[in-house]
Amino acid sequence: MLLPYKDVNPTRHFPFMTIILILANIAVFLYQVFGPYGFDVISRQFALIPYELHKGNLPDSTWIPPFLSLGTYMFLHAGPGHLAFNMLFLWIFGNNIEDRMSPFSFLVFYLLTGVISALAFEAIFPGSDVNLVGASGAISAVLGAYLFLFPRAQVHALLFIFPVRMSALVFLIIWFIMQISGFLGQEGSVAWISHITGFVSGIILHRFFLKRR
Repeated sequence: MLLPYKDVNPTRHFPFMTIILILANIAVFLYQVFGPYGFDVISRQFALIPYELHKGNLPDSTWIPPFLSLGTYMFLHAGPGHLAFNMLFLWIFGNNIEDRMSPFSFLVFYLLTGVISALAFEAIFPGSDVNLVGASGAISAVLGAYLFLFPRAQVHALLFIFPVRMSALVFLIIWFIMQISGFLGQEGSVAWISHITGFVSGIILHRFFLKRR
């Protein structure tokens, strides 16, 4: 278990869009939990379900056209831990990426790579009727961008219970190897392929969203 809790990489501008995305994810999760329809119903209606992209809405998922779920799924989460981990990563690494882009460009980058990550999951599991939820794919793209833009930045993390400090290059390579390992072993219910695809798409696409200097 390697969990970051801060980086040493100050920003020049206030990260408006990063904070808006974090607040949006929290607000949607609160609606999942406390809304009138119940957690399972909201999750099912707005999750990405690969089967639906080919065959249309399932009987228990009819509120929106399937293609819209490519955007809505990334604002849902499976539980408080899932939300907390994603928002921690988004805050630590997202503010610096937004700083090198612009709030609007960062939003487009985030949403685009989130869609790409979902399509990768759909390509691997085309007939699946399971819910894909979470911002992990888009956040993985943020990590991919961070790897290329700030490889020497220092990341503070917990290795189990022990605090460690390492370069972003080392941290993110370790993180990516963990995603590959999880995908090969198909451990648990994590959408490893979305993490991997998001990371790679962030590496490839981030340069098109950077501010000109």
